[in-house]
Formats: sequence, structure tokens, C-alpha cells
Amino acid sequence: MPSAIEHAEIVFSAIIPKRSDLLDKAIIKLSEDHFVDDTHKSLFKILTHYHQTTSQVVPEHFIDDNVRSADPAKKILLIESHKAFAERVVDDSEFIWAVEQLRELASYRDTLSAVNESVVIMRQGKTLQDGTTLLGAWDARDFLSSEFSAIDKSLKLQASPEGDMRDEMDAILDDYAERKQSRLDGKSEGIRMGIPSVDEKVGGFQNGELILVAGYTSDGKSTLVVQAAWSACVEQGKNVLFLTTETLRPQINRKLVARHSKLPMFEIPEGLNTRDIKAGTLPQNLEEKYFEVVRELATNPSYGRMYVAQVPRSSSITSIEQTMYRVQKRFHIDFVVMDYLALLRSDKKRGTNREELAEIMKEAKQVATTFDDGRGVPFMSPWQVSRLARENAEKIGMYTSASLSETAEATNSADVILSLLAPSDNTNRNAEVTMQVLKNRDGETANNIIVEVDYATSSFKGREAFKTAAGSSFSGGIDSVWD
Repeated sequence: MPSAIEHAEIVFSAIIPKRSDLLDKAIIKLSEDHFVDDTHKSLFKILTHYHQTTSQVVPEHFIDDNVRSADPAKKILLIESHKAFAERVVDDSEFIWAVEQLRELASYRDTLSAVNESVVIMRQGKTLQDGTTLLGAWDARDFLSSEFSAIDKSLKLQASPEGDMRDEMDAILDDYAERKQSRLDGKSEGIRMGIPSVDEKVGGFQNGELILVAGYTSDGKSTLVVQAAWSACVEQGKNVLFLTTETLRPQINRKLVARHSKLPMFEIPEGLNTRDIKAGTLPQNLEEKYFEVVRELATNPSYGRMYVAQVPRSSSITSIEQTMYRVQKRFHIDFVVMDYLALLRSDKKRGTNREELAEIMKEAKQVATTFDDGRGVPFMSPWQVSRLARENAEKIGMYTSASLSETAEATNSADVILSLLAPSDNTNRNAEVTMQVLKNRDGETANNIIVEVDYATSSFKGREAFKTAAGSSFSGGIDSVWD
């Protein structure tokens, strides 16, 4: 794992010599205390002071002409460091990741220091600068709680878009014009699910939105998120990061391939059954089709990239965010699917499972909102309801927001909540399920949207498409690599 010094070198190399925009972001999130090397501390201090005066990045000659030092060797080291950083090429995603890692490493050091000091307070006492003496377990816990709160506050500092509306009038008007033109061209802003009857109500998932797919066991939650990920990648040309905790990565790959096989171009009306792909029992003629489907999915330049990552056991939202930034270095992420959030652990230990789930939900919403320097990303995850909620839904024929009562934070934090209610005797390959838009922060809600699901290929279609001919045309979109 890279050290604090290596991360600092990446940060300086990205900023020097002329990236004042990146220096702005670094000043918001970092201070001298985030650097462990004395030369780095001094250089960041000089960069900050010069930038606050000139709004520029300090040039090498300024250090030579203006920096005073009792130790000439230190000044020479500053100049040589500046020159070395100016010659190194670093992309913006590396800079973003390095800044976050410097903050995480500083929080680690601060946490360790706070714990050690609390032990001293508990065992022998400590006198603060204001003359207050802390002694004993009570004072130690109070001190530790205060220090942890300060560390958390520091970590939550985010660089985010800002500006004066009077200076952005043209950009605001351009944004509306682009959205109108997209509508006239038959395109939709945001990420669609590929189910017209649902997409019409939701209007496309937007950056910063947390989307939950609620339902009971075997209703089709995981199947629906596969449909959404495939549609975003293939039908809309978007880059998708698919994170899985409860399912192995090869299983997700098989589901996505099976979904792709339903395209009319392959002339397999029923598609390829994931069970046959898993067991290696495809008939010979379908084996040839299988190879054709995989090759087309991997090489069609009009598709987006689909990156499937298996999440390690006991991962937290912080580790998920790290994965997102790591993948972001390879390509821009348009859509994140997490299967599923409830299997993560909270970064903060809570007393009950309900409190843990609430904390996970809030953290997921923060990641959706703040990712990519505040531009955000749509973040979708299944969410399982209780048996009681399922029984109540069967009685009235639909779910309600109370169905997610295991944690009120689910309804508070989520921007969009979709639900799936399958027949109680749901054992067939195909079924009609009732979908709802239980919550839609910026659009319509809706009940009783009947859709048909093919569990064997993870494909959904609205009632209006049930009788569509198998030979209907298809067009996709994007630069595709199947990872």
C-alpha cells in the first residue's frame, strides 16, 4: 500500500506547475498536518500562501528568490522537489484518490493518538493547556468521544460544486436546452432501467440519487438490478460498476450474458438460461450462440463498460468508495449497482442492527452525492423487506413505505424506492410481478405497474411490450470492454 509520502508526491505532481484548480481542491481538504515529511509541509504552506495572494500555483523561481531559510540545504531540497514534481505526469483521478488517502492516513494517526492519550488520562491523568486536569475513565471516554467527533468532522469535508448564479446564467440556460434537445431526440436524461412503463414514471436516475429496490426473498430484486445494469451498459452506452456481496462474480457475469442473449439479433426468443450456462448443459446449437453472445458483448464498440467487482466480507461503505475511486481511474463511472447494501458493515459501530442499517443507508447516500468531486453518481441497491411486510403487501396487493420500517432511514435517505411483489407461488421461470414507485423525490409515484419477468435471463418488460415481436430492431450505444 502506498505511504503518506507517496500520496503526497502524487498530490504535488498533479498541482505543479499550473493546476490552480486542483490546488483549490487540495486547500479545501488538506492542511500541513496531513503531510508527514517536513519538505512537503513547507511546500504545501508556500503553495497555499502564494495561491491565496495570486490565485496561481507558485513557480520554481519564486521559491529561489523569496523563500528565506536558515538552512540552505532545506531551500535547495524545496527547489529540487518542486522541479521533480513539475516533471511528473499525474492524472486527475490519481490526484483525487491521493488526497482522500492522505486524509484517511491522517485520521488513522489522529485516532491512534487519541486512543493513547485517553489511556494516559484514565491511568495517570493529563493537564490540558487551559489548566484543566482530566483523570479517570469518565474523563477518558469524554475526551475520546470529543476527539473522534473532530476526526469525523474533518473527514466529511468535501470539495463540491459552488458558484454565484448571476455568473452562471448561460450555463443554467444551456442545461435546460440540452435536456429539451435530449427529449426531442427521444433520449432520456439519467439512467433508465429499460422498462418503459417504469422509466416513464421515474424519468431516469440522476447523479447523486440513492435508488432502492424493495421486495421479499425471491421476488426478483437481484434480477431487476441486473436488468438495470445491462440496460444502462448496452442500451444506453453507460459505464457501470456492479458490486456484489451476496453473489459470486461469475454468477453476475452469467446473468448479464443471459440477459444479453435475449436481444433479437441473436435469434434466441427464450434466451440462454443461466442454469444451463452454469451447468455447462447448453445444446450444441446454443453453445455456438453462447460464444456469439459473449463475443458481441465484449467487442461491440457502442456498449459501455461493465466492471463487476466481488466485495470482500465485512466491507464497509468506505471500502466501497475506495473501489469506486480505483475503478474511476480506468474509466468514468455513470452508474453504480450494489448487491446489496445490508450486507455491509457500518464504519461506525452501532448498538443495534437497526442503527447499523440506518448508518449504512446515510453513508451510501453521502457517497452517491459526493462522488466525483460532488458531481455524484446514481447508486442502486436491493433492499429486503420483512416477512410481515410481505404478508401485508399480499393482503392489499402492494407494498407501502411502511414496508421498509426496519429502518426509517431507508425512506428518508433514498431518492427513489421501487418495489417488486411477485406471486406467492413464485416457482416458474416467467411471472407477472407488480412494481411500484413508492418514492420519487423529483417525479411521480405509481402503483400497480404490471411487468413480466424472465428469471432465467434476468429480463423485464412492461405489459405494453408483452406482445412485441421477437424480430424487433435494437440499437445500443458506447465504448465497450467486458471486464
